[in-house]
Amino acid sequence: MKKSPELNIEERLCEYLKMNYRGSGNQVSSKQLEAFFHVKGTEIRRMVNSLRCKGEPICSDYYGYYYAANQLEINATIAQLNSRIRSIADARDGLLNRADDAAE
Repeated sequence: MKKSPELNIEERLCEYLKMNYRGSGNQVSSKQLEAFFHVKGTEIRRMVNSLRCKGEPICSDYYGYYYAANQLEINATIAQLNSRIRSIADARDGLLNRADDAAE
């Protein structure tokens, strides 16, 4: 009998969210994921980003992470990401303007 290949930690995180934390009313905090998977918060964020880049509908809000149950939840996370992109771009632009002033 063939043994199924073992999932890596990123795949395990995805399956864990899919099976246990589906929908916006059923979030899990980063701290809980850190304790369960024995990794730091930075690693959780890295894995979530990687899974999202692969198309997995991992969503998040103030209360934690969850596997999307519908398109509205995905759209809410996309809006949150767009807001963060704009905020980071504003900070970049401010620094660029300051760099221009400093060069004079």
